[in-house]
Order: sequence, then C-alpha cells, then structure tokens
Amino acid sequence: MRTPALLALFALSTAGVSGCSDFVDEGDPEDSVAVDDGKADDFFSTSALEYWVEGTSSVSLDPSMSTASADARMAAAKKLIAYKQIAIAWFLTQYLVDKDKADDTNYKFGGFGGIAKGGMWQDLGVTEHADKITYDFRFKQLVAGNKNMMSKLPVHTANGKTVFDLEIGRPSNAELAQLTTNEEWYRNAPWDGWDPGLVAPDKKEPMTFAISKERASTDAFFDLKKLASDGKIDIDVYFGWDYHSDYHLKHSKMFFTWLKNQGFTTPVATWDSLTKDTGAFTRTLTADGQTVKIEVRIYFGKPGTATDPDTDAGGKVLEGLARNSLKTRDVVLYAGHSGPFYGFALANWKMTNEGDLDDSEMRTIDLASKYQIVVAEGCDTYQIGEAFLANPNKAGKNVDVITTTSFSDASTPATVEDFVTALLAHDSTGRLRPQVISSLLTKLDSEAYGFHTMYGLHGIDNDPKLHPFANTSAFGTKCTANAQCGGPGNLCVSMGTLGKRCTAACAADGACPTSYTCKAVASSSTSTIYGKACARN
Repeated sequence: MRTPALLALFALSTAGVSGCSDFVDEGDPEDSVAVDDGKADDFFSTSALEYWVEGTSSVSLDPSMSTASADARMAAAKKLIAYKQIAIAWFLTQYLVDKDKADDTNYKFGGFGGIAKGGMWQDLGVTEHADKITYDFRFKQLVAGNKNMMSKLPVHTANGKTVFDLEIGRPSNAELAQLTTNEEWYRNAPWDGWDPGLVAPDKKEPMTFAISKERASTDAFFDLKKLASDGKIDIDVYFGWDYHSDYHLKHSKMFFTWLKNQGFTTPVATWDSLTKDTGAFTRTLTADGQTVKIEVRIYFGKPGTATDPDTDAGGKVLEGLARNSLKTRDVVLYAGHSGPFYGFALANWKMTNEGDLDDSEMRTIDLASKYQIVVAEGCDTYQIGEAFLANPNKAGKNVDVITTTSFSDASTPATVEDFVTALLAHDSTGRLRPQVISSLLTKLDSEAYGFHTMYGLHGIDNDPKLHPFANTSAFGTKCTANAQCGGPGNLCVSMGTLGKRCTAACAADGACPTSYTCKAVASSSTSTIYGKACARN
C-alpha cells in the first residue's frame, strides 16, 4: 500500500509544483562543446538494479499419475512447475520487500528493498525421478532492489556463487492451482504475510538462491515522435480510492487546479462539476514543427455519482473506464494503492470486490497496438511492468511502464504532475522538448520524502537513444547557432579541430550514426556538462 507522509513533508513536496514555469525549458546553450571520454534488461532506474536469482526445486504429481504416459506426466509436471514458479516469486517477494510496521504482520521478516518480477522466469531443465511422479527443475527469476541489496542480504559463497538461504512455503498442489483473481492461494494464511518462523515444519521447505546482477539497460527518450504522430497526445489520469485521507478526492482536485495553472482549457468551471463524462482538459503545443493537441482526462471514485467507489456499480464503471483507457489512450497514469501481486485499486476494496485491475489481468486485457506509456504510481508496482510487456498486443514492445520498487508517497500528487511536466516539457514558443528518461526518474526519486521508492522504467530498450526530433540530414554541417541545425534537440556543437558542427542530443552509446559517438557536452562559458550529443569520432 502507498504510505502517507507527514503533513510538513506534504507541504514541502507540493510547494513549487504549480505555475507554467515548470513546463518551460528554454533550450540548450549556444556555446556547446563535445567532452572527451573520461572527463566527465529492459528495465532502467537511477536508484535500483535488477538481479537474477537461480536455484533448484521440485514438484510431485498425484500418485495416480505414475501409470500415465511419459508425455502426459511431463505435461502435468510442467503445468505444476509454472504454479511453483509463482510460489517462488511470491515467497521471494515476501522476503525481499520492504515492510510497514503499521500494516504488515511480518514486518520483522526480511526487508531488503527488493521485489520479484513475477512472471519473468525460466525453467532451466526438468528431470524425472524413478518414482515417475517427482520432478526436479532449475529455475531463474528476476528481482529488483537497491543497488546495494546484495550487501544487505545474508549471503555466503557456495560452488563459486553468491547465495542466500530462505525457507519458502509449501502449499499443496490444489492450493497452487487456486489463482482466481482476488481468491489466489497466497492471499490466505499462512502464505500471506509469510514468516517461516511462525509456521509448522511441514508447511515450509528450505531453498538456496544464487544471486547475480542483471545487465543494466541504458538511458533513452520517450518516443514523442510516435506519440504525437496522429496530431494528438491523450492522457488519462486515475486517482485510486484511498482510505488514509480521501486522497483520491483531494489529489484530483489539486490536479484540476494544477492543469488550469499550466494553461489548459478546462471542460468544466470547477472540480465539483467533474464527472466521468465531462471530457478533456486541452491545450496546443508543437512537435517537430507539427501542431499537437494535448488532452488530459481525470477519473476517480466520486461519491454519489456513477463512479461511487463504495458500490459494486461504481467499481465496475471505474474498472471499465480504466480498461477503455488502456485500449485507446496514448498515456495512462494511475496513482493509488498497489502492492506485490496486485494492480490498480480504483474503488473501495473494503466495501466492494469490484473496481480493481490486477497485474494478472494486465497480461491479457485489450491494449492499444500503438506506442503507449503507463505510469503505475503506488507501492511495489514493479511486477506491473512485465505484465504489460507480456500482453499479446505488446509482445515486449510499444509500451513504456514506470513502476516503483518500494513504498510510494500517498500524500501528494507530485508524481503525476512531475511526469506530465517532463513528458510535455516545451520552450516558450510551445515546442515540445523531449527529455532523457533518467532526468524524470531522478526527479521522481527525489519526491519520495522519507522513502526510497526507486522508480524505474520497463521497455526502455525499445526507446530511441537518439533525440526523437533529431535532424540527422544536418549532421556534420557547419553552424554558428542551434537553430541552424533544426528544432529542439538539434545542436550546434564545437567538435575540436572540425569547429562547430550540427548534431543532436543522444542518451546512450549506439544512438548515433556511423563515425559519431554519444559524448557528454558542456557549455564552454560555464564549464558545465548539461547532456549528451553525437560527436565525431
């Protein structure tokens, strides 16, 4: 669940997030110079890393299966192994995830700022025992956590590998197969709030996990060119029901005012008049010389209306709206309660079972075939990233998902505002100026007062490493000012003996044309590195 910060911190976090100045970026220095090197997964974070964990486990079929054919036994074993992989991910998460003393009964168990990806696993070999019902398998799963998580874990060395030991639960085969949404086996005692010190020996099994760092992904840009290709960027924002202090109402109201202050035309005069049907906040910007209409819609559970969060009917409406947004919109933001093996809590789960969209459902719902961005702002939403990437309509592409790897702050809508600010950053003439994703993630991390939220982005390997509006045809031509090289993101940079030449911003190596390398660039007058650009080798 998301965690409320102290009111004093809330006041600090919301100060300075209003006003048009947050959107405006007046551009890059005109005295840029390329800086020589040495002077200055598909998941990317400035504060977290992904790790592979590996081990060996086993499953046992019902004794009656011993007389079945070898193919039938293996098929049944592989099905049971998939269930066991879910269990391993669940118990790994219960061990690694940060705990809240007020909300978690097992807050003394583990707590290393980590979380299993869930659904991201590999079977590395299945071996049948002589009894024809027991099968060993090797597994490999992804987890994410602090960059120093391995130094926090009680690790030791075995067979040349760094390993840690953990007692996981031993649900029955019948329990493992119980995965109906909201009725999953792991939501029941003793598996929920797992603490092996409190259960009988026959309910747990020891396991050793090898752990190593996953390959790190590199920085990139959101693909604003794709996003704006149809002349419109539509953004739907959902504020999930909150039991702390009705933040779904307070934050939607604050965001209403914030959008007005950013120059959006409002569909209604006041927040009180907002309903699910009132339409979009609108304004116009330009993207690479083309006019783009920006539309933002706000949804939340509003008592006494069709989206009343305390009712089954209201919950169904909210979930239906969210499903439609994910099917049609360019950008969908959710800010509300979440957690491991969970998703979006749109309605009051204390009053209704409706109005939730689980991570398991995100794997199969109807998503748009176009490029989309999803923001999952809530506690421990890391697993949601893989769920969207695994959806058949995406197949690992055309979606960027921002998630968290620990607690997030429920007491402020700053994450929503910071994201919209970064996505729609523009100069005073209304030209969009795409920003590197790392700058947004760093900003989001800085807003997590009192927490180490560890924001990250899934899908970054498919994003452009070269500025989306780069004018590559101008690369290498002589210049004296940035404007001679193209629009925002195109730069006039001093390249040593070559003098000043046209180029463009980049995010990482591999982004630039042949004979160019992505290098740091600095203002020669201030000797300050401000970004990266393609420079001649």
